[in-house]
Amino acid sequence: MDNVHATLTVLQEALLSKMGDEVELIFQYGSHIHGTPHKFSDVDISWVPVHETTWESITVMVDGILYDFYPMHWSHLERMAEFRDVSSSVLLNHRILYQRTNAAGERLAMLATRLRALQHPEARSEMLCRAMELFQGTGYDIYLLRLQAKAGQQAGCIRQAHLIFRAVLHCLAVCNQACIDTRKLEQVLALPKLPEGFAETAQRIALAFAPKDVLVATETLLQTTRDFLLNEQRRYLRSDTSYPAVFDSGYPELKRDLQGVMLACERQDLLTLKGHLLSLLHEMACAIAQVTTGVRYSEFNSLAEYEQDLVALGFPALLPLMVAGNFAALQQQCQIFDQRLQSFLIEHSVQLNTFATPTELQTALEAPVKE
Repeated sequence: MDNVHATLTVLQEALLSKMGDEVELIFQYGSHIHGTPHKFSDVDISWVPVHETTWESITVMVDGILYDFYPMHWSHLERMAEFRDVSSSVLLNHRILYQRTNAAGERLAMLATRLRALQHPEARSEMLCRAMELFQGTGYDIYLLRLQAKAGQQAGCIRQAHLIFRAVLHCLAVCNQACIDTRKLEQVLALPKLPEGFAETAQRIALAFAPKDVLVATETLLQTTRDFLLNEQRRYLRSDTSYPAVFDSGYPELKRDLQGVMLACERQDLLTLKGHLLSLLHEMACAIAQVTTGVRYSEFNSLAEYEQDLVALGFPALLPLMVAGNFAALQQQCQIFDQRLQSFLIEHSVQLNTFATPTELQTALEAPVKE
């Protein structure tokens, strides 16, 4: 330990000598301050630059111990405070070795306070949404894994699967509002909420080496994790609401999509047509589902999970006409759809926010708000 302290002093003095007032903070974290180092443990030490563009690191080994003295910018620490970084626990477990001003130390302490607040029960919904966002970030990695599995590239498959696995571990920690070291699987396995069969799936990934086996195990991990998050969403992202609250001033935007569909029909522009029509169906389905089920769906979900039977609600079916390429009929049906949309919203006490003249708009904006 004497060598560790002496080395830290040398590193700190060297950085301050070179970077001067560009150094806001220097802090140590990891197993050496927890008192749990093993024989190959490195010494974790970082510094916070004043400017985001500053990069200066010192990576050395002293007496067989690695010292990786690298910068953590304030933007990085902000991400930690939002549970968006796998190393968030650094904010809660560190030792400041140097601070340029008291304000710098206080700023770091405030970030730790923000992180702790996200562990409170009141932040449950926010953290579940964040977990779903993080899970969506595995998309490109699974694409690369499938490419490499098809080509039989063993090392590439194993590495890609490892990246996905680490991302899922972080996602599960966030979902549980637990600030843990996700590099240690035992800490993840101790979480109260996990996907079905998670321990067995993790073991399969650890033991998989053939590209096909790696891919199958990883896809199982993603499927069970998504099922888990979907169930959590339906349980916790639920609230009583109403058509006026959900649709609010939505008619002008829905009408704009209908206009986009009609214009695309005139031009027989199928790509633009798809964009406007699917946007219309998504917005309608998502809003109606939120009112009828109470669940707040998001980009985490596929349309299939909240799709509504609009025909049963009196709307004409637009999608089959697009698929058939019947542009003229689709354009006509859009007008009928618009009429039904207006009556549907009015039936549910939703303001259309549509006016014939600027004078009408002015009158409406000046009218007292009804309570």
